[in-house]
Amino acid sequence: MQTKRVYFIDGKFKNTPISNIEDRGLFFADSIYEVIRALHGIPIFLEEHLERLFFGLRELKIQSPYTKEEYRDIIEKSLKKLKASDALVYIQVTRGKEPRSHLPRKNTKPTVIIISSKYRPLSPKLKKNGVSLILYPDVRWGRCDIKTTMLLPNVLAKIEARERGFFDAVFFKNGYLTESTSSSFFAVIGGKIFTHPLTHDILPSITRQAVIKICKELGIQVVEDPIKIESIKDLDGAFLAGTTYDILPINAIEDIKIPLSAITTKIQWEYERFLLKQTEIHINRKAKH
Repeated sequence: MQTKRVYFIDGKFKNTPISNIEDRGLFFADSIYEVIRALHGIPIFLEEHLERLFFGLRELKIQSPYTKEEYRDIIEKSLKKLKASDALVYIQVTRGKEPRSHLPRKNTKPTVIIISSKYRPLSPKLKKNGVSLILYPDVRWGRCDIKTTMLLPNVLAKIEARERGFFDAVFFKNGYLTESTSSSFFAVIGGKIFTHPLTHDILPSITRQAVIKICKELGIQVVEDPIKIESIKDLDGAFLAGTTYDILPINAIEDIKIPLSAITTKIQWEYERFLLKQTEIHINRKAKH
């Protein structure tokens, strides 16, 4: 029988998510997180996710209580306990549990929470027909390149989008589009792919990196330049790219219709193949060892 969720908290596997309420992650969003996709029980892009996790921890001056190898082992055990072919693994590392104070104590032990659950993909209809987005001012903090749990602006943008009958939101800053609430934004213009450059204004998305690699292999030019809001009406296509969305076409931004591009469809196909290839690489590596 498949387990619905597997929790790893404070060094132990648990059936329920019980933990001390006095945690800096709860009080201050003083924490880093990652969401990892698993296919056939194999975590995809695990090394890249762990590398970004440790980058975020270094930037927040949080000492990880586990090594990368220990995280790999915990994730592997968690997926085995879950017994789901396709899964999502959520990792959160907070600065730790202590009485509330803006200045953290020096020797507080970080809290690690890992939740593994069955992956529920978007409907094929959405991936075929695309989704609509609203524009939302990017009021997030100045280090969006760090994957912290400080996501209130993302939550509010998502709520407004749904209340207005849209699927999601795309942020804009200083007249330029940055990214959506939980994924990277790409535009198709004149046969080229445009996306925001890697700065503090966007997350260094692992799916974004994979899309750029795929485009290079397909001979599609990628231009890392921010897209002006007024250029939306000139787009030949657009899509979102992320761990939970994969490649998701955009059919409208506010009241502007966006064409469904053949280039987007091609990238969708190639990304699916890319994911399967990652599982084969993992299996082959394991067989050698």
